Amino acid sequence: MHLYQKIQNNIQAFVARWTLDGFESDFIKHASNFKVAPHVYLEEKFRPNILVQMPADYFYLCLFFTALRKLNGFYEHSIGLWHQNIMSSPRGNILHKLFYFVRKIFNTLDRLKWQRLYKAIGLKKFETLEIGYIGFTPYRKEADEIWRSLKTKRDLLELVVNGTHCGDLIYDTYLRYRIQPTVDLQDVYLRFLIEKAFQTQFKIREIFEKDNIKIFLTSYSSYIQHGIPVREASRAGIEIFTSGNLSQYFKKLTNGDCLHAASHWKYGELFSNLPKLVQEEALLRSSMELEARFKGGVDRATLYMKESAYTQNKLKFPMGIEGVVFLHDFFDSPHCYRNMLFEDFWEWANFTIKKIADNNLKIAIKPHPNQLPESAIVVKSLMEMYPQVIWIDPRTSNAQIFSSGIKVGISVYGTILHELAYHGICPIAAGDHPHIDFNIANTPISIVEYENLLINYRNLSIRADTKDEVLRFYYMHNIYSKEDLMSKANNFDYRIINQNISKGLKEYLKFENS
Repeated sequence: MHLYQKIQNNIQAFVARWTLDGFESDFIKHASNFKVAPHVYLEEKFRPNILVQMPADYFYLCLFFTALRKLNGFYEHSIGLWHQNIMSSPRGNILHKLFYFVRKIFNTLDRLKWQRLYKAIGLKKFETLEIGYIGFTPYRKEADEIWRSLKTKRDLLELVVNGTHCGDLIYDTYLRYRIQPTVDLQDVYLRFLIEKAFQTQFKIREIFEKDNIKIFLTSYSSYIQHGIPVREASRAGIEIFTSGNLSQYFKKLTNGDCLHAASHWKYGELFSNLPKLVQEEALLRSSMELEARFKGGVDRATLYMKESAYTQNKLKFPMGIEGVVFLHDFFDSPHCYRNMLFEDFWEWANFTIKKIADNNLKIAIKPHPNQLPESAIVVKSLMEMYPQVIWIDPRTSNAQIFSSGIKVGISVYGTILHELAYHGICPIAAGDHPHIDFNIANTPISIVEYENLLINYRNLSIRADTKDEVLRFYYMHNIYSKEDLMSKANNFDYRIINQNISKGLKEYLKFENS
């Protein structure tokens, strides 16, 4: 392709980002046909409002459209919340400031386009989490005092801002947007994020108070831009529905549970209350779906994978290995569950690999096959730090690893835990995980206990009923209906809609018009 053609294509893609294409225009035309009248029994001044987060994401656009049609008759207005207020490296030299300014312009153009799409599904008014202007916020002094007071990463994780726990949200936001595997407490960008936490808290409290919000629909509950509005809504007694996990379209949050992850600690009791016949059918269906996964299939729980971890290939697994550490993507939000032994994946990986090296354990390390390119750079640095341990190509099939005869597998909370157990291999976790309500993984409650399990892995054994426990877990996590707002009776799989490609709207409209 000639240089002129490349430049022309880039300009067209640049312009297309902020203009409506045919699929988007068709969606707006269709959505605008739905007009739901407010509840006639409530006077206008008493009608509460729904706040709807506005992800630049076609999956959520369609999902929230369906949810609003279920709710709108009882509410006066649906109000949109533009939450994309976090940007990386906003301060520093003149180039950083220029980059920040350009990103602010792009963010505004994104907002204007997506407002048109969300307006079509019934949103009447739009709010933003932004406050102040470039180079100034009214919370810099408070943020600076907190930033300078932090002595350890644990101090940051436990940070409370104006009565709301925000430390874990700030921590995960730092990892994601600073693109670093762990937090540098001396980094001024951390101070910026603490300022953003104050800003976000102030703005969302203001919105909740003046707009009479009674229901909040949100995509996630992690990071500053999602998590702080969720936690503030919880404090304000607002009904919250989040759709950030693969097990549910919507999960209703409570004061004691502000995580978008499914409430996995309830699985055991829920399963035991099912009729015996349903339990038997559940085990059979789970077995069929798991076996399909192990043959290279991708199911709802592994949709995020570019390719099945069980795809066969010619890569060879080294001889003499007795265990594998399955690394995470270092830029996923590590604190998406209730607790974690280590501050982040970097701390966990360093501790674990060092123990393996120091004790000459026959345990190899496998990087995450679906990791971001930035995470691969972190893995490369770990390989340079620990050349004495065995590193496995991330494309190596888990089927080959499981059939090699390994005795143990280690992950903080990954899907791999129940897959290991199903194959008779002892799993070790390093914090809360979705399987915790079943006898599946060894879950230490301290780093000392974790170290002991790791070093003495040969003493571990699998219970006789572990395979059935895995099937029970799989059913509750991946098959059992946990919907808190929308029923699966909608008969449409919203997850086939690509979040970044508008063509997915065509499939949705085809279903709507059928």
